[in-house]
Amino acid sequence: MKRILDFNEEGLKGLHFFTEHLNFPIVAASYSDWEKQQLSYLEHNFQSGGFTTTSLCQWCIYHHIQYRIVYPLSIRSIFRNPYKYMKYLQLKQMLNKAAMQ
Repeated sequence: MKRILDFNEEGLKGLHFFTEHLNFPIVAASYSDWEKQQLSYLEHNFQSGGFTTTSLCQWCIYHHIQYRIVYPLSIRSIFRNPYKYMKYLQLKQMLNKAAMQ
């Protein structure tokens, strides 16, 4: 079985899950005390609202924090909801462009 969260376990200090009011849940990993502190700030600000899946991923990109979009890539999930799959692909493409800048 393929692991959805394929973070490197070596040096991993914590996982932070963001699920409320998002199109796709996000998991961010902290490997240093600085990353752990930054994600604690993010968790506090996230609860006050205003974050979308896109803005949360961009925040992680700009702060050089590893994240994963939790979406089960399977034939079944694609056929069950093709519109959501299309939105997932658009999100990934946009985030790849943001990461290249």
